[in-house]
Amino acid sequence: MKVISVVRDFCFYEKVVLNNPYYDSKADFITIDNRVENLGIAQRYNQFLNSYDYCKEDWFIFCHEDWELKEDIYSKLENLDKDCLYGPIGKVAHTGIFKLQTNIGQIENCNRDGSNLQIIGLSNYNLKRASTFDCQCLIVHSSLIQKYKLRFDENLFFDLYVEDFCINAREIWGVSSRILQLHCRHWSWGKLSDSFIKKYSYLQMKYSKSKEYYTSTCSNEIIGNNFLLPFYIYFYKKIRKLCRHKSIKS
Repeated sequence: MKVISVVRDFCFYEKVVLNNPYYDSKADFITIDNRVENLGIAQRYNQFLNSYDYCKEDWFIFCHEDWELKEDIYSKLENLDKDCLYGPIGKVAHTGIFKLQTNIGQIENCNRDGSNLQIIGLSNYNLKRASTFDCQCLIVHSSLIQKYKLRFDENLFFDLYVEDFCINAREIWGVSSRILQLHCRHWSWGKLSDSFIKKYSYLQMKYSKSKEYYTSTCSNEIIGNNFLLPFYIYFYKKIRKLCRHKSIKS
């Protein structure tokens, strides 16, 4: 098992990931120091994937420096289908007129100082399919990476790179993303920054002609399967620019 993390806060990483007793000696930690260059996480993950020796088959756990495993994971990975992606929490996008979304998978969530602790999502032990996972954790077998040459989109520096990974694998290769229910905690609530909103628009454009609908745990907006979306975005930007111009003149 390879546990891959891009790290800036080493004290916290050592506390909840590196010295986590649920991994013990069976885990090999790939610690990517991002304090100096602060490159995009997608780029850092790809550096690992490009340098890995795929003759050595293993499970990859891509996780944030603040994602804490709170139960034994080895027995859960032992009999999993290696041709699927896995994550502890994600979202399902339902097709149809109203395009509803449902959170699936249950985790603990809190601030970095432990405040505002909540249980979020709905537990599921049936490996139910999700549209995408949250970026906090993605589990994939090396054989699947090698089989389809899967990589992260490096245009997505710090947001939505796991969501894109799930969508790309599904759209091109038919790979399913399935919830692996784990007792775990994410020590961050995150936020919908301007960067996140821009990258969400990027994904909507990228998959505007997708075969299926997708979404993200951080947003209720649909990604994909809308051939008119590029036109909506174009005219929306034009209208915003026009309104801003009028505002300056007045």
